[in-house]
Amino acid sequence: MNWYYDQGGQRQGPVEEAELDRLIASGTVRPETLVWCEGMANWAPLKEARPASGAAAPGAASSVPEGWIRCTATGRYFPPSQIVYLDGKPYSAEAKPGIVQGVMQSGVLPIGSDVERTGPAWEQREQLGVLPAIWQTIKTVLMDPNRTFATMKRDGGLGSPLLFNVIVASVGTIAMVLYQVIFQVGGMSMMPPEAREQAFPMFAGAGIGMFIAVVVAVPFFTIISTFITAGIMHLSLMICSGAKQGFETTLRTYCYATGAGMALYVIPLCGGTIGGLWGLVCLCMGLAKTHEIGTGRAVCAVLLPTVVCCVLFIVIFAAIMGTVMSAQGLKH
Repeated sequence: MNWYYDQGGQRQGPVEEAELDRLIASGTVRPETLVWCEGMANWAPLKEARPASGAAAPGAASSVPEGWIRCTATGRYFPPSQIVYLDGKPYSAEAKPGIVQGVMQSGVLPIGSDVERTGPAWEQREQLGVLPAIWQTIKTVLMDPNRTFATMKRDGGLGSPLLFNVIVASVGTIAMVLYQVIFQVGGMSMMPPEAREQAFPMFAGAGIGMFIAVVVAVPFFTIISTFITAGIMHLSLMICSGAKQGFETTLRTYCYATGAGMALYVIPLCGGTIGGLWGLVCLCMGLAKTHEIGTGRAVCAVLLPTVVCCVLFIVIFAAIMGTVMSAQGLKH
């Protein structure tokens, strides 16, 4: 049986019975949390929908003594005397050594249990609807990337983020092509009538062909380039000692960051530049949050491939110029 639950006013799920039990044990789902499953007429508090779970769930908020505090790292509850606060967040004393060591290595505090990672909205598109989920994901990634990637699911398959990236990238790229066609048509209107009549049939045929080619090729190109670029990015993270999670986490982060950035391509003239630059900024923030590393290390990982390419280009260019100059010297 699959369950849905309310979290911060948003519907989450579906989750199976075992996953719901884990959420209850961690305190994410509480006795008063609204839940729903197939067969229920309306949403109801957990304590009414599943009385046994709501009344005595091990580790849930209602089954611990009053005043105990939930550890950010483990999700378990402890008395206040065993709680320390780091950057305003409560951690248990037994978790403190591991937290401190992680901070010394990465420069940032861990986000907490992956139970709290349920986003972005695209991951709940079955409940929200495809278009609202796309819009909410684009909006949250572009306007609040730190929070979005701090709650992004780090696993769960590659299909969902790839689909988001393909849809948004296709729309953005097609919009850019349409703008180019419109601008070229506007330029043709300034040509002499005779030249315009001769050029228009050729331009119309080329424009239609290019549009069809873009519509067909963009999804395939997006998928291929995503795997290649995410692979290079993960290798770069490994070189910078920032790959704290697997390749799947890097690819998911890349899909949501660059996909949301490409949504800005629908803005005429400057959309491509703005979307590309802001997509890189969101990618840096995203990698820092999903891999739980310092922002500086994430920036280094993102820029490292560009720096390497520039150095290689300079070396190759210098070698070619040296060869040409040597050949000219021998002739003289």
